[in-house]
Amino acid sequence: MTNILLSRGIIGNSNMIEYFNPYIKKTDQVCIVALSHFPKYTPDEAAYNAYYEKGGEYYQKMIDSFEPYGIKEAQIKWIHYYKDDKKSAIEKIKHADIIYFPGGAPDLMMMRINAFGIKEILEAHQGLFIGSSAGAMIQMASYHMSPDVDYPSFSYEIGLNLLKGFSIEVHYRRRKKQKAALRKVNRAFRQPIYAIPDDGALIVTQESITCIQSAKKIYNNKGVVKN
Repeated sequence: MTNILLSRGIIGNSNMIEYFNPYIKKTDQVCIVALSHFPKYTPDEAAYNAYYEKGGEYYQKMIDSFEPYGIKEAQIKWIHYYKDDKKSAIEKIKHADIIYFPGGAPDLMMMRINAFGIKEILEAHQGLFIGSSAGAMIQMASYHMSPDVDYPSFSYEIGLNLLKGFSIEVHYRRRKKQKAALRKVNRAFRQPIYAIPDDGALIVTQESITCIQSAKKIYNNKGVVKN
């Protein structure tokens, strides 16, 4: 299992392809778990479809993102919030080499994953996981949410049991609220904390955690700031 953690969906950016080429193959089948939507932005099925179905903004973005790796549109399947159920979602996950988690609402994505009954099958997947923003956060067995426009209060949340032993901060911009949240996380767990700005990424394997571009470790397990 390998995990790619992002703040933005930038796998198709020219300056990222060299880092991800060893992990994304042109023969791979992709499953996009499109369950991270905010109701205020996609309040009904029509709005959801306009974003995630063929012709939609996000749909095309993902097709374009995988194209540089030789992955065709027909190789990309979507877990659709309104049209799939547990059985069909599991089939798509089973046949996928790559599981992709979009950005959006991490807590709602986990709620829907649990409601679909696909948490265990996702955790059993042994291929590649890619996630941006919320999709990176839920790959952690537990994660924190720093205050922002969508989530005004700091909180700890439960994710998928894929990664543990470190924490991440997505969309890192050295904001005061982010720094305060990270000090709280550091005091609570005394484990490494990695900052992932919008143009950065982490590649996590069983052997190592590699920081790409602007991503960096900002706390080690002794609580020392690494700025």
